[in-house]
Amino acid sequence: MSFFIFGTIFALYLVRGEVVSWFIHKEDIAYISAGAKFLSSGGGGDTKIAAYLLLSAMEEDDVIEVKTAVEMADEWVVPVAAAGSTVLMKEDLPTGEEIVKALKKYEAVSGRKADAVISMEIGGINALTPLLAAFKCHLPVIDGDGMGRSFPELEMVHFYHTEIPVVPLTARSKDETLVINEAKHVPRTLKEFMFQQDGYCHFACFGASGSRMRAAMIPGTLKLALEIGKILAQNASIWMKIKQLRHAFFQSVYGEMELAFVGKIRAINRWFEAEMLVGTLELAGQMEYHKKRAKLYFQNEFLSFQVPDTCQCITPDLIILVHYETGLPIAVSELREGMMAMVLTVKAPGLYQTKKMLAQTGPEMFRIPNQFLQKETAGRRQQGENWH
Repeated sequence: MSFFIFGTIFALYLVRGEVVSWFIHKEDIAYISAGAKFLSSGGGGDTKIAAYLLLSAMEEDDVIEVKTAVEMADEWVVPVAAAGSTVLMKEDLPTGEEIVKALKKYEAVSGRKADAVISMEIGGINALTPLLAAFKCHLPVIDGDGMGRSFPELEMVHFYHTEIPVVPLTARSKDETLVINEAKHVPRTLKEFMFQQDGYCHFACFGASGSRMRAAMIPGTLKLALEIGKILAQNASIWMKIKQLRHAFFQSVYGEMELAFVGKIRAINRWFEAEMLVGTLELAGQMEYHKKRAKLYFQNEFLSFQVPDTCQCITPDLIILVHYETGLPIAVSELREGMMAMVLTVKAPGLYQTKKMLAQTGPEMFRIPNQFLQKETAGRRQQGENWH
């Protein structure tokens, strides 16, 4: 990673005064759940599942300690996550002990005791998974994550492309435990384990010292999710919420948030492909956009937004579809014709603007159809194997 990028992120943190620990209270879980869904760009799994497990476990006066990036030093930090089908997870809810068992197995296999946990992706359910592990294991959680949003593959986590080893990786379903010690077998073996078991699992990997993790993570994203959730919960106009959301992103390591389009959903096409929900939708412009049409393309998450001949936003930048009246985010699985929606776009954090990460999370990796790309983007398309 560039020292310039990390230095800029560090400076932003000092400006914001994010130096000391803070605490998550039980009442904050609903806010973080809403904020994590917002940051997921339409995917990331149902945050309500992990929120339910946390709320069931916490008493009214319980808290979870959150450590900021500038506090991190030599403690051993372990990223934790859930993976697989949240549809199957809804049908057969986890007990909440799976992530604990995965973390304990990681400690046994690695010979390192976790001093803190961190999210692999702040978008969706995995913003809350480390909170559950932190609460049940009496550990602090780090304010940050490895993605800044949600993506469908483990290889798209920034940790994967640093010097932090992915192994050992330990995973737990309801009944079985998996240990992977060879990095080259991780993606395939983890997927096989998920779908041979309950269709989902919880896992731990990428353990590293605090100083190494600080250089590899996107800081402040947990606090941002909390702030977004509180803004969305206000009894305020949508325009006041948009103003406050812009301010929240302005103070973060993300780029500026823009209101890109307002319209009604007119056409939706969805299908399952390689275990992902893939599809397109069209918005008929309303208000000042009434003469325009917008197109979106998604693979679990929104990956491309385009208004022909005017503007475009494309992965890894965030494309967020929200209800016009409330500002609450809409997941790709929740799309319905006739919905009045806004499209918000946010520039991804600097770590995802590097050549290495653009190769992993840009349009070429997802094989986005040419009709959802501007001509200059489509012209740069590379030929190679599909990552599916």
